Amino acid sequence: MEKRIVLISGVSSGIGKALASKFQKEGFTVAGVSRTAPSEDLKLDLWIQGDLTLPASRTEVLNSIRSKYGRLDVLINNAGKGIYEVWKNTSETDLRDIFELNFFTVVEMTRLFLPLLIEAKGTLINISSVAGKIHVPCMGPYCATKSALNSFTDTLRVELHSSGVRVLNIMPGRIDTGFSSRSLGSMTPPHTPGALLPEKIADKVFALFCSSRSELIYPSWCGLFIQLMKLFRGFYERQNIKRWGI
Repeated sequence: MEKRIVLISGVSSGIGKALASKFQKEGFTVAGVSRTAPSEDLKLDLWIQGDLTLPASRTEVLNSIRSKYGRLDVLINNAGKGIYEVWKNTSETDLRDIFELNFFTVVEMTRLFLPLLIEAKGTLINISSVAGKIHVPCMGPYCATKSALNSFTDTLRVELHSSGVRVLNIMPGRIDTGFSSRSLGSMTPPHTPGALLPEKIADKVFALFCSSRSELIYPSWCGLFIQLMKLFRGFYERQNIKRWGI
């Protein structure tokens, strides 16, 4: 059988790198795009350097996939970044910056590659966050981008039901990716132990891909946490006031 093609954004590190390794092990041809080159231990079938917030870079990626493979079976929108800042101190530049990568770039990459995915009856996988389901103080802009991404993914799934394209939403909790060190904003997040390895969620994402389900919250206890937060909102908010010193 012809090997299936997967394209992963933000492939150079973290979850993107772990996903690339996992899909390669499962027999996929893996193409990746990122601003910085992947480490030497990741041997991609195709790497494209680019800033996906730029329309010209997105078009270049599409043309590269079309010319080399002529098809696409899986698109994984993984690239993203965080911000640690209170709303009153968040600059318009930073707000637009984080929405551009975390939300608008995902929408535009999806629309650009939809014809190929529809032709292949392929799969779209969006990497969102548990933060899109809860309100984390001092991370409001990030939560807003992921909440918007959740809504985009869920509504798109319904709209594409007759096309044969699967739409999967991945909502990780704390994953050890160096997220904080690359985030925008002036605040330092409080220490929270228990970050999980990217390889763990990569395994879970592939298992979801092989199943009939369309959503993953990982680790699973985060789903319970979301429900408890809604039930005990006051307690949750008081604890966060203490943790962040606000």
